[in-house]
Amino acid sequence: MTPSIPLDTIYTADEAAERLRLTNRGLIKLGKAYGLCSRVGRDYLFSEQDLLALWEVMREPAKQPKATRVKVAPMGDFMKNHFWRFAPSVAVDRREMAVLRFLSSQKGARSRNQIKRAGPRTIESFLRQGFAAERARDAQGDPMIVITDAGREQIAKVDRWIKERAKPKGCRNLLRHRRIDVFALGIDPQDAAMHPWHPQMGQESDRRKA
Repeated sequence: MTPSIPLDTIYTADEAAERLRLTNRGLIKLGKAYGLCSRVGRDYLFSEQDLLALWEVMREPAKQPKATRVKVAPMGDFMKNHFWRFAPSVAVDRREMAVLRFLSSQKGARSRNQIKRAGPRTIESFLRQGFAAERARDAQGDPMIVITDAGREQIAKVDRWIKERAKPKGCRNLLRHRRIDVFALGIDPQDAAMHPWHPQMGQESDRRKA
């Protein structure tokens, strides 16, 4: 046998309306809408549980503040305008950049034995990535290479990065105030003074103008 559930206090419509501070008609309409009342003939009755449930129905839901939307510039635009804040995006390291700069200064093909700090792996890497092209073989059978447009583009990326990074404080302060490592750019320290953005070159330009 199913155990009986104790019945709460039963209220008439008038008594229930008084407890909930509602009109008789409004309470009955709300009770019928949510099935929270009982009916005997023309009389409507409400239990304690009915009144508690009706009270929850009438409770005002919490209104959370609308989240503020902040427009964020696309990452692509940020990187385009601030790429100079980060290291140059190139596929070679500082030593390989020095090798590319050497090749760009040569008119003919060169083998690894004629290029300072260029080993077989460097030559192989340049050929694989398209930064250099083979033109012939030397007496030892090593490939003799020349720089390609892709290799020159690697140098151009670094040079554009140098030029853009120099803008906040002026070109002549690039290597002096921005503390750019000439080795990281593949520039021989002995040739750094001849670089177009070196402070010494800026002074030479001022002397010519004078």
